[in-house]
Amino acid sequence: MHSNRIIALLFIAILLVAGITGLYRGAREKTPPTAPTVTAPPPEETLQQQTPATHTQQPSSVEPADAAPASTTGPTPGASVARGTSQPRPHSPEAAAAQRVAQALQLPEEQRKAELQKLVQEGTLSREAADQLDAWQGSGKESGVAVEEVGTAPVSEDGSKQTRYRLTSPEAQKSVLLTVSTPAQGGAPGVRHVQQAPADKTQTDAQSDAISVVEALVESLRRGDMATARRLTAGGEVSDATLAGLCIMFEDGDFNLRKQLPMRNMFSNEQNSGFLVYLSPQDGKGRTRHIGVELARDEVRGWVVRAVAPDDLLNRYEESGAAESGVFFPLVKNPHGGDSLVLYFGFDDANLSPRSERQLKIVAETLLTGKGQITISGHTDDVGSADYNRDLSARRAEAVRAALVAYGVASERIVTHAMGKSQPRRYFRTDDTRETIRTIRSENRRAEIYLDF
Repeated sequence: MHSNRIIALLFIAILLVAGITGLYRGAREKTPPTAPTVTAPPPEETLQQQTPATHTQQPSSVEPADAAPASTTGPTPGASVARGTSQPRPHSPEAAAAQRVAQALQLPEEQRKAELQKLVQEGTLSREAADQLDAWQGSGKESGVAVEEVGTAPVSEDGSKQTRYRLTSPEAQKSVLLTVSTPAQGGAPGVRHVQQAPADKTQTDAQSDAISVVEALVESLRRGDMATARRLTAGGEVSDATLAGLCIMFEDGDFNLRKQLPMRNMFSNEQNSGFLVYLSPQDGKGRTRHIGVELARDEVRGWVVRAVAPDDLLNRYEESGAAESGVFFPLVKNPHGGDSLVLYFGFDDANLSPRSERQLKIVAETLLTGKGQITISGHTDDVGSADYNRDLSARRAEAVRAALVAYGVASERIVTHAMGKSQPRRYFRTDDTRETIRTIRSENRRAEIYLDF
């Protein structure tokens, strides 16, 4: 009897701990939902009864991982004492080593050389790295040096963890990439490798390593630079629709790389490498998202991007609901294979929204460098007659065609189709809530752009 009572008390204690932990996590992670904005349908609705269909997303090519930063050993991020710049406090021993190097480089020449020598003696810098850094900063110059964490690179042959940092200075023509090595068997991290790199992150060559190529890809997507994004990919393996869709998502969400551990190497060998890239909204609203990037080594071009998995960013759009003129989901599966780009319209409307105009500028840049056919299909929701909706869908497709032609795309490359209400993207049931039905209808009011390259 006594032992049974002890077991019961232990079980109750475990349940209490689990409950408190769940409440604590919920309080930390819960964010207020974004209320969808939808256009009210006309008073009388004809409900289209169909079996439900779930939106299909592109399968992830890289195993997802927790988007939270690695556990930190230093103070919480905040302003630092770096001269001439405002730097976050180091969140890890690797970040502390990189920041000490940056602070040394901001000193006058004699003090700088003395501080670099001190770092060499204590093992934070190799002698060769110290000489390269001193030459980079230049003789007699005293200016601010910014430290930017790039992420974890593939481990070295001896198993040491490799963390990449980028140093930039207004006095220097180029950036410097620091590789901080942390011994696998334990010990203090130190800078063992230094290399100069173009200040423009999108500039790479056949000698660039895998993490530099991923950094260049993300920066080109942030800028909406389709030409550079395409140059970084293996020919034909990453579709133009996927790249354009990512540019659109970056433009809408205004994402930046996360400050701490923005890129994490997940696997690597001589021929293949995979990364998770963590992105934070610039306005600070919403949680960190990630995309997966897989690379392969080409004998001539070096590391090239072979696959991009934007599933988590797409989920952000699905969760955020509607805004402006419909549910925004810029990439959908095309029945003929690959992805289609999607633009959405308001109820009974064939005019492009300002957001759609911005998106079409990105799409046009993609199309100007290609020669294939472009198919635009217009679609409507289920409200109204078949003839009326066929005409409405034709006007939507024509609005997209006219905008692309205005941006320089040859009109003879573009084919339009009026699908009316015959091909809804999503279906609903008559027992769905009115809010659900309105949201589904807003997603069906669209034009799809299929790039047959």
